[in-house]
Amino acid sequence: MEPSALNNLLSKLPPDISQVVRVIVSMQQEAISQRDETIRALEQRIKELEAQLNQNSRNSSRPPSSDGPKKSRTTTQKSKKGRKPGGQPGHKGTTLKMVPSAEAKIEDHYPKACSGCGADLSGQPSLGFDRRQVFDIPPIEIQVTEHRAHRASCSCCGVRTQGLFPAEATNNAVYGPNLRTFASYCMSYQLLPYGRTAELLSDFLGQPISEGTLDNMLSEACCQLDSFSEQIIRRFQQEEVAGFDETGVRAQGQAYAHVASGSAHTYFFLGKRGYATMDEMGILPGFKGIAVHDRYANYFGYDCQHSLCNAHLLRNLQAVIDEHNDYWARQLQELLKNINKAVKRAKAQGKDAFSSSHCAQYRQRYMTWVQQGLKLHPAINGDGTKGPPKQTKTHNLLMALKEYASEVLRFLYDFRVPFDNNRAERDIRMLKVKMKISGFFHSIETGNRFLRIRAFLSTATKQGYSAFEAMKKLFTGQTEPFVSNLVWGD
Repeated sequence: MEPSALNNLLSKLPPDISQVVRVIVSMQQEAISQRDETIRALEQRIKELEAQLNQNSRNSSRPPSSDGPKKSRTTTQKSKKGRKPGGQPGHKGTTLKMVPSAEAKIEDHYPKACSGCGADLSGQPSLGFDRRQVFDIPPIEIQVTEHRAHRASCSCCGVRTQGLFPAEATNNAVYGPNLRTFASYCMSYQLLPYGRTAELLSDFLGQPISEGTLDNMLSEACCQLDSFSEQIIRRFQQEEVAGFDETGVRAQGQAYAHVASGSAHTYFFLGKRGYATMDEMGILPGFKGIAVHDRYANYFGYDCQHSLCNAHLLRNLQAVIDEHNDYWARQLQELLKNINKAVKRAKAQGKDAFSSSHCAQYRQRYMTWVQQGLKLHPAINGDGTKGPPKQTKTHNLLMALKEYASEVLRFLYDFRVPFDNNRAERDIRMLKVKMKISGFFHSIETGNRFLRIRAFLSTATKQGYSAFEAMKKLFTGQTEPFVSNLVWGD
């Protein structure tokens, strides 16, 4: 009922009754207002929960493994391109091929009896043969080498001199560099926990090894990498472009592993998710190049140029499409993909930049779609009593796209900059596998010890070295020249 009509009716009642009715009506109106406010809050909460349930690897930062057994849309989209499963034309295969006979162990097999009459053929000469090769490994067994340092007496002065033991014979009974390399490789590169590594070595070699001994092996390997950490930090501070990322791990509670990733180098550091850890890591405070990252606010606190990961933004836009089916989001998503394709074509043609007018046209189209999005998702105005109102995720995304337009399009202006931060994400992804297998690090210190070795192996593999051979350098006294070559390319 309209307030004027209600007042007209109440005016016809006796004053005492009218006052009571006014109080009752006021209470009812307040209850209705509270009910409506509760309904709006619940509706908003339902939308937020539905958006969370609809998150997957296509529209969020969740890994594909979290999508579950249901077939993802990504697979369906790929199949629509007409490509059959398996290797594509031009893909370099890895089919097992025969090697020259000189490289193989020869075993001859002669017929014993005639397949026609059964006569003995053992004395008959060969009339030719067919070849088949079996690739296998010899039986794995531990080999014990006893080193004897003999003594001899000088015939001239009578002084007795003893021979020298090799560097690996540091005690009466020790594990050699090959075994220590294999054990450390299993733990630091293949991510096996101590217990499973000890079980593997016991099963294959028949030699029980304690988890404490395995921990000592990793400590020994890590101690060889002090100069690597110092040099790699200085090297990264001279990089023109580097990717940065972080991920949560369990180590004395919640901790974060940070990564700096270049085309030929990797560095990790474990701590908290703040400026203190990023400063202690030692790279960003002196970094003057272009930092590629995922819009974490702390990165913008460092005095360098920035570039945002467009793979993250494409997933954010996909979330908007899934939730609102907005046309602007589809167009902006396609625009970013098309710019990336144009940059790739230009690079293939030997170009190192677009013209300023070409860049301006792309940026204008970009801002047009962002502005259209802001018209559909404007800011929520507050009532001035409870502080700034909470904005929607879509509005916050649009504001970031507007405020950081230059950082989003950095790959357009500078061809050295990648479209995304996938390199850093790939480097740090294996830590999630480590957490799934082992669960946690016992401490920040043990975590950083593991990450130091992991950074060394990642750097070596990026430059074409075998991770196993790189690990072996740590146990054979060849660390320093190898590290210098890895870091500086000497």
